[in-house]
Amino acid sequence: MRKILMGLAILGLFYSGASAGLFGDDVGLADLSQLSPDALETLKDTEFKVFLTKVGHAGAKVLENKSSGDLKESKLTLDAKNLHLKSAEADLKEAKAAKDQAKIEAADKTLRQAKMNYETAKMLIKWKEKEVDVQIASVKKAKIEVELAEAERDLARVAKLIEQTVASAQKYNLADFKAKVDKKQSEYQQALSAEIKETTEAKKLKAQYDKMSKQENPN
Repeated sequence: MRKILMGLAILGLFYSGASAGLFGDDVGLADLSQLSPDALETLKDTEFKVFLTKVGHAGAKVLENKSSGDLKESKLTLDAKNLHLKSAEADLKEAKAAKDQAKIEAADKTLRQAKMNYETAKMLIKWKEKEVDVQIASVKKAKIEVELAEAERDLARVAKLIEQTVASAQKYNLADFKAKVDKKQSEYQQALSAEIKETTEAKKLKAQYDKMSKQENPN
């Protein structure tokens, strides 16, 4: 009995806070209490997988917030580069008005560098904006991964109830739970493909930014 209660406690840990699935089907703990200790033991992997995917989802949200923060900092950098550009333009205009060739050449060189710095900062924004898109896609994928793990957990529970010929197993339609898993697997693959697409685009933008950054700072 003690082993049964401990098994149910483990199930309860992962069950609490779990939302209903696609079809609104949940597998009741009262029904699971009719399983043998050994049967409960076989459900540990699917139960723990739900926990791991929820942790992964939380981690993806952390990275999403970080990418948003990085984007804000990049925009501040762009603002600073823009001010420097305008200042360089004013200096060149002033040098030309004074017809001072030495100052004109120095101001022109400074302006060219300021323009390069500004364009590099703009590319940084493009990259960081795409990084935000990557993290949004990652959060979506992680959410679906949780839903898939929950669907697989529920399928394992129902299959075990049926296998153990628990009387209440007749309440559950195994085909519905299998269909739910198939649907979530399809959604997960789509979300994964979307994440890969965004990541590939982000890598290209980063490569362009790195190239421009090296040209800006050749040493």
